[in-house]
Amino acid sequence: MASFKGIDFKKQLAVSTANTLKNNKLISSENIKNNIVVLDELKRFIPALNPDEYEALEQSIIANGCRTPLLIWNTTAGQVYPTAAQPDEPCFVLFDGHHRYEICQKHGIDFQIDLMSFASIEAVKDFMIDFQIGRRNMTPEQLSYLRGLKYQRMKSKQGGARLKSEDEIQDTAEKLAEEFKVSVATIKRDAVFVEGLDKLNHELKDTILAGTTKVEKKVIQQLAKTKVETPVRTVEELQQVVQVQLPKNTDRKSSLKEQINEKVQISRGKALYLTVTGEFLLQNQLAETWIELRSLPAQTSITLDYQENISLSEAEELGLISRI
Repeated sequence: MASFKGIDFKKQLAVSTANTLKNNKLISSENIKNNIVVLDELKRFIPALNPDEYEALEQSIIANGCRTPLLIWNTTAGQVYPTAAQPDEPCFVLFDGHHRYEICQKHGIDFQIDLMSFASIEAVKDFMIDFQIGRRNMTPEQLSYLRGLKYQRMKSKQGGARLKSEDEIQDTAEKLAEEFKVSVATIKRDAVFVEGLDKLNHELKDTILAGTTKVEKKVIQQLAKTKVETPVRTVEELQQVVQVQLPKNTDRKSSLKEQINEKVQISRGKALYLTVTGEFLLQNQLAETWIELRSLPAQTSITLDYQENISLSEAEELGLISRI
């Protein structure tokens, strides 16, 4: 998986491009730009811009030109097309800047390119995930999707074809949780979110990730657990598919909830606990407040691994929850 710490990307891309053009005199920058290959597999791999973002980008390029170079995978036809008649023929595949390329083509605007080499299309995808996470303002849904996608890919690649142990899977989730400063459970829920999105058609998936179609994540995660014959096309169809899977004995469930609530009221919540995690405190800049509120030693260090269990009655007294 790509790592970006201490890497000067602009310099790396410029050197890579210069070396490619220098080492092959038959190739020119203009020749590459006239023979760019667009693969749907890569174009659809990263969440698309929503209509407002696309329009803003288009107006910016029309007014100021295309200032950010397109990233091109410098490879061979055989890497892209297994049955290529001339597998060693140079092939230049666009993997970053699909919207910019489309806009430039539409308006006849020139653009710059940077070339990169990768061992395979899967290595290109790994780079795309990290590159997007590192540079774009994303919706919560897009970030969740990319985290889940990265987890899925890491989990499936390690160890090749052999099955991974539970410890190895857990270790992968823990590494990503640390990288993104979230919980392990969040990473695993992100992966389920990806599974659900993959059961939607491209158009619905894109609009949900762009934030223009509002669907709760839990609905998408529920879809991941259902069996569908064809990709779900509309929100209405999605609701119908998920609702079929929901328990039908809602009256009995309501009765059981009432029984539990009654016992909680009697016990005043002393037998039930609320877990306060370091992740929550740090993300919300509440570490110092919590130390003071709980009268903890001044030298107490709140880390991501920190957690404290308090009873529901204590939580009520601290003002963390409303009356039980």
